Amino acid sequence: MSLPLLPNRTCGGCVECCRVIPLDLPELAKPTGELCGYCVDGAGCSMHAIRPQTCRVWFCLWRAVELSDDWRPDRSGVIVRPDGVEDGVITLYVLRRSDFLTGMDFFVTVAGWIAEGIEVALSVPGPVGTYPARAIVTDWLRPAIEDGDPEDFLARVLASLDRLAQHDFQPDGITARYAVASSFSHKGRRMMD
Repeated sequence: MSLPLLPNRTCGGCVECCRVIPLDLPELAKPTGELCGYCVDGAGCSMHAIRPQTCRVWFCLWRAVELSDDWRPDRSGVIVRPDGVEDGVITLYVLRRSDFLTGMDFFVTVAGWIAEGIEVALSVPGPVGTYPARAIVTDWLRPAIEDGDPEDFLARVLASLDRLAQHDFQPDGITARYAVASSFSHKGRRMMD
């Protein structure tokens, strides 16, 4: 799924999706949680002009939805995944625990989604090369939201993350494989062999 992107909002130095998303394509394979070999951490893709279609169309919701700059994944430690949105589910992929989770922006935004009838899931990464753990937490978070209690909300989020971290993470079965970069010209056209 590809959502329309907000104008004047770019990834900047954020490369979190280049790390967490597994790819198993003919031209590129990388396991879940491994930074893509073509990615320069903090700078972006070194083959941006010729990147695979998957990389061209996958954007986190921070790029498509009016969320504050604090939600940018490299700042917040949270990727708001686009998959599931059309079915009324938002997955918060918590890369790391950060002060962002304790803030009112996080509480108010998640509370707003739940009030609108959107299901909210939390997800955490496992070791490199394993699928993440994920659970719908809407009903678990709802009492704290209805009480307007950010402290209880945070306690419930952290308890959920603790439980997810104990998941039996399953291997994704992907072995890193990269095409030879020199076989591509600087304009993104395949050079003659």
